[in-house]
Amino acid sequence: MEKIYGFVPIAIHDGDTAAFEAAARACHDAILPDITGTQYYEWYLSADGRQAYVIEVYDDPAALALHGKMQNGRVAEVMAHADLSISFAGQVPDAVQDRMRQKLGRADYLGPLAFGRMTDPAPHRVPPPGDERLCALAWFRPHGGQAERFRDLARQAYDQASTLDPGTFGYEWFFDADGNCVALDVYRDADAMLAHMRNCGPIMAQMLEIADARTILFGALPPEIEARLRPELGITRYPRRLHGIG
Repeated sequence: MEKIYGFVPIAIHDGDTAAFEAAARACHDAILPDITGTQYYEWYLSADGRQAYVIEVYDDPAALALHGKMQNGRVAEVMAHADLSISFAGQVPDAVQDRMRQKLGRADYLGPLAFGRMTDPAPHRVPPPGDERLCALAWFRPHGGQAERFRDLARQAYDQASTLDPGTFGYEWFFDADGNCVALDVYRDADAMLAHMRNCGPIMAQMLEIADARTILFGALPPEIEARLRPELGITRYPRRLHGIG
């Protein structure tokens, strides 16, 4: 199953953070009676409260349509307090992309899924308690002539994680026609993220030798880890998880 993935950067209007959070909570609460087919719907906030980000994963267009039905127009209140765009990945019908372009003014497509761990349908369920889950999005642009080598290394990292990382719930890799790549990671908690870094770090080091990269890391981390994530390393942080279902 190749799912529909959506990555939504949000710029909150000055002075509207509290109103934005209330509108975001209403969107979250509205879908809870039936989240069949929605695997992730995670909302994160930057430390200064001026930026937010949503990560969405749906089984198929029917699941996306159900999500929209449950929302019943509540996203309009979010848009009253913030500017949104969306980047899609995976198996996304053109009609879905066109509809979002009309609604938001911008929607782009990052590429199909090359390999990933989110292969099963998402049932209706009660979201797990706690806010320990972490997500990461990484963009890679291979250097000239290195696209094939980069993709081979990405596959090695994926195979390694699939074997050794039970706490890595998502490890989704998308490639466009030019070999550029976006990866979505979902970790159970900080310990799972550290285990993944130990297991796949040597391969990732090789990848970073042949590609430019930037990363966004979402969720709360222990202070000793947070201190290591300096901006000069190309890492942007959204440390506060507002709510989610994953």
